[in-house]
Amino acid sequence: MRLRASRTGIGLTARHTPARRKPAATRGQALVETALFFTILVLLVAGSTDIAALLNDHLNIVYAARAGARTGSVLGNQDVADCAAIGAIQAALAGEPNLTIKQITIYQAGADGLPVGSKKDVYAGNTKCVTSNGVPTLQPVAQSTGWPPSARDNQPFYEDSLGVQIDYTYTFQFQLLGSGTFSSSDHAVMPIEVVGVASPVPTPTPIKK
Repeated sequence: MRLRASRTGIGLTARHTPARRKPAATRGQALVETALFFTILVLLVAGSTDIAALLNDHLNIVYAARAGARTGSVLGNQDVADCAAIGAIQAALAGEPNLTIKQITIYQAGADGLPVGSKKDVYAGNTKCVTSNGVPTLQPVAQSTGWPPSARDNQPFYEDSLGVQIDYTYTFQFQLLGSGTFSSSDHAVMPIEVVGVASPVPTPTPIKK
């Protein structure tokens, strides 16, 4: 309401002025900008959540590979070495709903940490170590066997290095961008622990100056 003086100067008269309203185009622009900002924000939150979960599962895979390699290296050339190693892997990855193990490979590792030729045992990702009649067995059995536990060397100075590679697929929790899965692999290598000494360990002889 605006007060104005009359021409006679006797008193004031009240005059109502209608409030100005924003044009419809301005209101529509604000609505579009808000919708775009909200959409981008949702995409950022969803993407960050998926990336964080993927990195967490990657760390779990690395830990599982190390656990399997460590178990296999301790058991060396015992028949149950692969069974126990896969059991350690499955135990480490239990309760991971977005992670699918495609393949587990136990191999003889070279100096570069990679398999030496065909010396590797390949198992399906769902392989488990179960006890049947008191004997640990693998179900299902190996897809291929090129390096059985009995062929692994655990003698001092000649011990083999045992590697474990896990191929896996991560399924994204939010299917916003149409990219549903991410596949990769990780591996770990451990030297097989030596058992016994076949001959006396040579003692270094000091050099006389």
